[in-house]
Amino acid sequence: MSADNETLANPMTQLDYAERKLEDRDTGTQSAAALLSGLACGLGVLSLWFAPMILGFVAIGCAILGLSMSGTRDRIGKIGLVIAVMGWLIGSILAVLLGNSVVSINLA
Repeated sequence: MSADNETLANPMTQLDYAERKLEDRDTGTQSAAALLSGLACGLGVLSLWFAPMILGFVAIGCAILGLSMSGTRDRIGKIGLVIAVMGWLIGSILAVLLGNSVVSINLA
């Protein structure tokens, strides 16, 4: 049984593979949004113990910027906003209950 050249599938080139199989790459804006959301997560966790009114507000600002820039892939932006707000809120409550200043950084 012989096959015609017309019935055989053409092999995929690297360009065909990239067009068909790989996802679209993130734009620079989406990458910056992910970095801002990651920064918001880190600052939200830090605001649990150190200056929740300063770090928490900066974290919330970074999270809102990251969420607004993220476009269709907004999951990390939403997570960053939740972590930043919860870190600010819980950090402020802990600072008031423990008698620490909510504005200054007390390392002692």
